[in-house]
Amino acid sequence: MKKILHILNINNFFPELFSLTYPTIESYAKKYGYMINIIRERKFSDYPINYEKLQVYEDGKGADVNILCDADMLIHPQFPNIQDIFNPTYVAFNDNYDISWKYHVDKIRYFVRDGRDVGIATNFVVSSKLTHDIWEPLSLSHKDIEKLAKKENTEGENDPTQRGWGHYADEFALSYNLAKYGLKYHGICPEDWQRPFLVHTGTGNKDEALQIARTTLEKWSKL
Repeated sequence: MKKILHILNINNFFPELFSLTYPTIESYAKKYGYMINIIRERKFSDYPINYEKLQVYEDGKGADVNILCDADMLIHPQFPNIQDIFNPTYVAFNDNYDISWKYHVDKIRYFVRDGRDVGIATNFVVSSKLTHDIWEPLSLSHKDIEKLAKKENTEGENDPTQRGWGHYADEFALSYNLAKYGLKYHGICPEDWQRPFLVHTGTGNKDEALQIARTTLEKWSKL
């Protein structure tokens, strides 16, 4: 069985954090027989860098299982084999939200027809041969996606400093494909007690991310 775990890390982004997260990802991959594919080069230069996650479409062709794991994820040593909790007729992911929160999806027939309003957070996504369509690059340009993006509303509706959600083109793309193909989905950690098995540090605040990683690893070392 061919299984690949993909990590996006272009231009050696945030090496201080990656030096903490990668050993946990590598350990998991070795434990359960996953090849590791680190995506290091750009192939979709007209899109935000996160859109490079869609390289899984080509890199993962022919694999029985593909996992996309963010470079800022920590995987607990006892996190189970994904094959034991994953239904291969489904797509699985760690987090989701209402896609209509970020995008005007009422303008796209696939989202309207699907009706589930699912936005996929791409920090940990699993697919099989049967659901590989989730990674299909879009025919829409980044400008098309930006036109559909709503404004972030962190400081009030009339704040001119608000930026659009267009920089989440990777999440839009996977959510689009989920709706387009009517793919079924389930969670990776559906129970609250399972959440600590996958820790997403984030990178918006680098000091905070490093603190989360160090604290988490210290806690795990005492188990």
